[in-house]
Amino acid sequence: MQDILTFIITREGFRRPAPTHTAEADQQFYDTAAPLARKVHAVRQRFARWRHRLPRQETAGG
Repeated sequence: MQDILTFIITREGFRRPAPTHTAEADQQFYDTAAPLARKVHAVRQRFARWRHRLPRQETAGG
């Protein structure tokens, strides 16, 4: 759900005054947003791995 909201917010933020053809406007948006979306996704994955990383636990020797 959050990814959908991020996409909508990002799309509206990147929208410029629409050219005469909506297909051109959509293509410009995807050309601009796709690289950003990849970076955001990679950062979120790294953060999730970092956040869920557990501290090293000593093994009980015996």
